[in-house]
Amino acid sequence: MIVLAIETSCDDTSVAVVNDKRRVLAMKTVSRLKEHAKFGGVVPEIAARHHEESILFAAESALSLSGIKKSEINAIAVTNKPGLKGSLLVGTSFAKGISLAKNLPLICVNHIEAHAVSCIIENDEISPPFLSLVISGGHTSIIEVKNYKNFKTHFETIDDAAGEVLDKVARNMGFPYPGGAVLDKMAKLGDKSKFKMPIPKIENFSFSGIKTWAINIEKKIDEDTKKDLAASLVYGISNYVSNHLIHIANKINYKKITIGGGVACSEVLREVIEKKCQEQNFKFYSTSKKYCSDNAAMIGILGIFQTV
Repeated sequence: MIVLAIETSCDDTSVAVVNDKRRVLAMKTVSRLKEHAKFGGVVPEIAARHHEESILFAAESALSLSGIKKSEINAIAVTNKPGLKGSLLVGTSFAKGISLAKNLPLICVNHIEAHAVSCIIENDEISPPFLSLVISGGHTSIIEVKNYKNFKTHFETIDDAAGEVLDKVARNMGFPYPGGAVLDKMAKLGDKSKFKMPIPKIENFSFSGIKTWAINIEKKIDEDTKKDLAASLVYGISNYVSNHLIHIANKINYKKITIGGGVACSEVLREVIEKKCQEQNFKFYSTSKKYCSDNAAMIGILGIFQTV
């Protein structure tokens, strides 16, 4: 089975050609990060217009790179939720158009669930059930993947997402959007015990108080101390989410842990989770950074598994 997959939930326009062997035959992602960086974040209207400009080019490029003929495509997979409404509309309209024109099945995919299973793209040995931390600029959730059609959310943020906090704190420090990656590098140079990050005492994730704490400290420190704040914040958030992740894994007796989403690119986060998994004798699976951010490959792979 060969699927043409489309992902336009936020600002990146991504199209991939994948097959039922978990193989990504080709993927083309068009990023307009520089345009959004001017505004300090993603502007929904601008994102939707960029998708309109890029989606045909991305689709033709992915098909050309894959060496697959249009006639060999068996189905179309597309992100239909959650995400920016205008951006989703562009992707789903494009996918529906191809589906109708070529009389191909249309598979609608939840892109958070796709993040939860993105690790299977490069790890052939893993299959459900497993527990996944989906952590990005818009979402922070612990998701139990019972099978490819059955997902259960155990924890999710009730306010800001982890990536959103990192980007906003970085912006206050004077770094351009997205600033989370900058803080991740700074964290390795700083003293993570310099400041004690507050831990919310609720049965869910909450990051708004953490954001306020970090921004208030940033106003009072000099340039040399910023790396210590970065370390305290990045390691603090990594320990906060990973402790909950391990707790849930023990509670439901799952031994396989995965991560997905843009913040899953964080080297500090991977380091912290991997160490905790080793202590618990859990298996930890991650994936390449290109499959952590929003991408069409994970949409196509999950779409295939949800149809068989």
